[in-house]
This record gives sequence, structure tokens and C-alpha cells, in this order.
Amino acid sequence: MSTEAGVESKVREAVRLLTELQDIDDELRDIELERGDLPDEVERLEKRIRDAEAFVTSTAEELEKMVHSIAERQQQVSEARDRLAKFQEQLYAVKTTREYDAITVEFNFAKEQISSGEAAIAEHTHRKEELARLIEQRKAELEKVRADEQTKGAELRQRLSETEDEERQLRHRRENVVVRLMKPLYAHYERIRNAKEGRGVARIMDGACGGCFAVIPHQTQVNIRKQTDIVLCETCGRILVP
Repeated sequence: MSTEAGVESKVREAVRLLTELQDIDDELRDIELERGDLPDEVERLEKRIRDAEAFVTSTAEELEKMVHSIAERQQQVSEARDRLAKFQEQLYAVKTTREYDAITVEFNFAKEQISSGEAAIAEHTHRKEELARLIEQRKAELEKVRADEQTKGAELRQRLSETEDEERQLRHRRENVVVRLMKPLYAHYERIRNAKEGRGVARIMDGACGGCFAVIPHQTQVNIRKQTDIVLCETCGRILVP
């Protein structure tokens, strides 16, 4: 008899702890619901800010490369123009066909450099203007997102400050309950709670599981109320308590 009494005592204690644990988790869930989607919204805004800042940085780097490339091309074109003018003068002073042909080759090469350089400058200038526009556009968007994040963040911090003491106390209570529960029992509770909308424990309600509303056989209800053993709902797997 003493052994049976000991088992029943452990079962009653486990049922009490599980019931308390579910109540604590319900309160913690209520706190999260009070905060609404603010945490997710703030996180989303923070990510948008990080992404926009990274975009501005990388685009500014590309813009700097375009500016440098344009300057290099302009220098090359300027030097090619100087050579072209020099070759133009030399053409009038040549005395042999060989000299004429040689200078003509250099003359045409300088013209090609000027043509290709001007085309590259035009292309890079267009890209530079496009990059500058993108940066200004993204900076304007970033300013709005930052303002929104500051507003939402302040609201979230306010809500957190209103509930942080209560949440801290609940989590402390939860830890004290968890350490006194058998690990396999707690593991089952957590697995079902995570799979069943936050509820791993269900009370009997009008002869049915309070979680899934499946009808519980009369004898099983009697056993649950006697607390002689841990009973699971055969339909949803929740731990049934009186």
C-alpha cells in the first residue's frame, strides 16, 4: 500500500506541476499577445534598415569607381587628342610614303582611342547618374523607415517595460516548476505544446478533452480524477488533468 500511495503522491505532484506550468505558459502567451506583432514589425524594420544601409554603401562604392573610371577615361581621351594634333602636324611634314603610312596608323589609333573613350565616358556617366539617383532614392526611403522604426521601437520598449517584471517573475516560476518535473514528462509536454497551439495540458470539460474536445471514456475520467497515473488524450496527445 505504501508503494501505491507513493506512486499516487508522485502522480498528483506531477499533475499539479503540469497544471501550474500550463497556467504559467498561458500567462506568458497572453503577454506576447498583448505585444501583438510589434516585435516582428520592429525586427522587419531593422532588417530593412540594414539592407538599405548595405545597398547605399555598396552603391556608393560603385559610384566612386565610376567617377574614377570617368576621370581615367577623360585623361586618356585628352592625351589621345594631344597625340592626334601632333600626328596631324606631322602628316604635313612627311617626305616619304613609309613615314606617311606610319603616322597614319598612329593617327587612326588615336582617333579610335578618342571614339572608344568618349563612348565609355558617356556610358559611365549615365551609370554614375543612375547610381546617384538610386542612392538618393534609397536614402529617402531609409529616412522614412528609420522614423517608423523609432516610433515602433519606442512603442515596443514601452510595452516591454510594462510587462518585463511580470514576465521575469513568470519565467522564474516556470524554471522552478520545470526542474521538479521528470524530464520525459516535460519533454512530452513541450512537444505537444509546440505542436498544439501552446497547450500541452488539457482539463476535462463536460466529459471531453479541453484541447481537442474528443470524448473521454467514463472510466478514464475516473482515473484522471483519482490521479493514479498520467493520462494522455488518445486523440491529440495532450496530458489530461482534472
